[in-house]
Amino acid sequence: MKKEVIMSAFLGLACTGILLSSCSENNDDPSSKPDRTTTDEMYYANQFARDMLETYYYWNKEIAGDLPLLDPETNNDPITTVDQIKYHEGDKVIDKWTMLTNDFKSFTSGVEGVATTYGYMPVTYLLSEQGNECISAIAYVHKGSPAEKAGLKRGDLIYQIDGKPLTTANYTELFNSSSITLSLAELGADNVITPTGKTVSMNAVEMYEDPILCDSIYDINGKKVGYLAYSSFDLASIPQLVEISKKFKAEGVKELILDLRYNGGGYVITESAMASMYAPQEAVSSKKIFEKEEYNDLLTAYYEQEGISTETPFQTEYKVESANLNISTKDANIGLEKVYGIISGNSASASEALLSGLMPYMNVELIGEQSHGKYCTGFMLGTSDVYEKVPVAIENWGIYVMVSIYKNANNETPCMPDGLTPDVAASDDPFVMTQLGDVNEAMLKTALTQAGKTYPAEQSSRSMNLRMKEMPMQRKANFGKRILLPATAHIQHQGLTAE
Repeated sequence: MKKEVIMSAFLGLACTGILLSSCSENNDDPSSKPDRTTTDEMYYANQFARDMLETYYYWNKEIAGDLPLLDPETNNDPITTVDQIKYHEGDKVIDKWTMLTNDFKSFTSGVEGVATTYGYMPVTYLLSEQGNECISAIAYVHKGSPAEKAGLKRGDLIYQIDGKPLTTANYTELFNSSSITLSLAELGADNVITPTGKTVSMNAVEMYEDPILCDSIYDINGKKVGYLAYSSFDLASIPQLVEISKKFKAEGVKELILDLRYNGGGYVITESAMASMYAPQEAVSSKKIFEKEEYNDLLTAYYEQEGISTETPFQTEYKVESANLNISTKDANIGLEKVYGIISGNSASASEALLSGLMPYMNVELIGEQSHGKYCTGFMLGTSDVYEKVPVAIENWGIYVMVSIYKNANNETPCMPDGLTPDVAASDDPFVMTQLGDVNEAMLKTALTQAGKTYPAEQSSRSMNLRMKEMPMQRKANFGKRILLPATAHIQHQGLTAE
């Protein structure tokens, strides 16, 4: 396997000079290793993982002593080995995101917004710590999906799958099955489930899941406040985001409620485009710094040698032929005076970076719950991205490897280490059948109150249900692919990296 490692997928530069010393020099044919205990696939996969961690990994020095565990001749589980050696401090795992995969195509397909899916997002809760029975509340439904066509909506409660109680053992079938029949219920006092008698049957389909869940404009004492609920920073939604911003601008919107409670990240080009529409016009026009990146010593030296800046300025023109993208945000700057960011533990990566990047330039008020705390950016690299010739055995292998720490213009990473801290606490309550965009929806209501809207005295609600333990969300990895890094490579070099 030829070891000419490409500098990165987005730069398309061959591994030369400074990087050659870090690339494995072992070009031997595995068949010439009579004592090895690994298959050809495992042999090459170990080499690939080690090359990537040695060259690109932000913490490459910290894990250098563990890299020999990726021995091509003896290690039969490189995926688990990468998971074990990624950076940690004692028992505390610092890097929660780097991962090696033997199904890179499936791993990356979801970040395009296209997946085989029912097109909904159930949030599952354990009814009692003493048992395994669960109930799942639908948080949102994508337009045109099987779930929407079946009449499902936010607030619907699922208590059975295919006639069987929903439990910790089967709740992942809400996502991972190809067909399903759901039984719906209501939840009363003391978490008592009352079946409604309604059942819904669906077949999963391959579809584009539009991340723009809702956009609205509210008039609060003569002040126009915009609202955008957005679930993933994909590329296909950029043109619609531009049109929404132009609409907000035309309507005189001065404050924006940006609802990222379900957004785990995505394409950084989308993050950059959104920033150019939400930041003060002066900062965008003068191309001030939006984001900075800090790399390992190897990459830092390479970028310095090549005269490549690791700072990303605001910009308005986005043309990337490899992504079939050619769009301008020049006329879409809204002229905002304030942004309210709705966040939760599911808000990560580009969501956190967008809000952090705006903070030096404008008033950003955070509403909700502590965010995820993904302060790293990464490269999403398949073997064909980094090797000139790829052995058939590892054609579909790839790695999502953390390569940098991002900072805003003030050299701050507000979500590091444990996430963004809300200025005003608020909790999502998908148990209540109030739709996103409704002024009485719990988290939006808090944001609108901060924006100056007054409400009648509080009435009792079903928020008691939020005391139940939430099960891990089984959703696609949407931290996504990253374009536009470093700054001088934005347009000249095309390709993808990952965040």
